[in-house]
Amino acid sequence: MNIVALPWPNRYLSPNARVHHMVKSKVSREHRAFAKVLATRAEFKTLKNPVLCIQPIVVTRHRRDIDNVIAGLKASLDGLTDADWWDDDSNICGITIRKPLYIRGWNDAEIIIAADEWHNESYLLARMKNFATDAQSNHDVAWNALIMLRPTNE
Repeated sequence: MNIVALPWPNRYLSPNARVHHMVKSKVSREHRAFAKVLATRAEFKTLKNPVLCIQPIVVTRHRRDIDNVIAGLKASLDGLTDADWWDDDSNICGITIRKPLYIRGWNDAEIIIAADEWHNESYLLARMKNFATDAQSNHDVAWNALIMLRPTNE
């Protein structure tokens, strides 16, 4: 299972943003490059038929539109493709988006993306559900338990 914690997408990447296309392009390039760097630092394996589980983590209780989060993640998913998590993002078999999780004491708003092969989808979803439950009581222990069983590069 590949896991990475990415920063919350910039507001300029939202479909509701009214920003000049050159500004949006620059921010998109930065997010793509940053996602690639974070993904290559983490231990990962290249997936043939990946499924994703996306868990937004928020530090305030104000509402967020989940569809805007997905649109803002396009550059980050392209960065994961650049990091060789999968050959092409057209190979992604499924995406599960969990409800944003409010965790008091978490450093900053982030998005956790976990990916695994399609035949391990139920295991992936169970791990992410356990993380969401455990993170309410002790987020450091829950994060360490989530990343503990990541595969090594082959």
